[in-house]
Amino acid sequence: MLKQTFLVTTLLSVALMTTPAISASHEKTVESNPWDGLNLEQKISSMPKGDAIRGKAVHEQMMCNTCHGPAGESPSRNYPTLSGQSAKYIMKMMLDYQVGRRWEDHKQSEIMVKLANTMDDQKIADIAEFYAGQPRNAWGFAQPVQQGAAKSIAQLVMLGDDSRMIIGCATCHGAAGEGSGIIPALAGQVPEYFKRATKAFRSDNRLNDVNELMRQIADRLTDEEIDAMADYYASLGTAPKAN
Repeated sequence: MLKQTFLVTTLLSVALMTTPAISASHEKTVESNPWDGLNLEQKISSMPKGDAIRGKAVHEQMMCNTCHGPAGESPSRNYPTLSGQSAKYIMKMMLDYQVGRRWEDHKQSEIMVKLANTMDDQKIADIAEFYAGQPRNAWGFAQPVQQGAAKSIAQLVMLGDDSRMIIGCATCHGAAGEGSGIIPALAGQVPEYFKRATKAFRSDNRLNDVNELMRQIADRLTDEEIDAMADYYASLGTAPKAN
């Protein structure tokens, strides 16, 4: 998969000659006004209506299929699955990359920042509609949660842990990990991506959560719990959600 990353990076370096340069030191460029429920809803509501057919063309023209697969279902452990995510979440994700709210200091994020900054609101809305209409299946290489951890992880996902002030993942992400609106689906997600994203919240390398909620929760999870949750969600599948 290093070849994939190299290919996309090389092509982008040619196609994005007019894009403002990203600091070689990978310095974060997070805006001073982080998301809260109100300003995020206002921005999402102002986005144009998306079209899935145009979105499929954007997906192919922008080479998104190179990393995320023909329909947004990642063929690799290095990149997240996007199929079946809500349109609102995909739009939020792309807006986060545009302004630097997502900057996790690795090559994949650099690629996404550059791509997002070549897309206008209409293209973002279109590609979001395309991904939202795709089925979300269990990760093809999902491994079952180890027997000893299965019960405790299921309880943590559904009920949380009051002693550590952790709310259950299902409270926001749904009982089947289906997500809703700006809340991402976790079902069928590539486990390596789930681990990387959660640990990025925990280390404050990812700053795009509303009211810092994910950072507060991730900070209280152990590596073993994050790894087990990744396997738990990878094994789930849900129907596509359009909103």
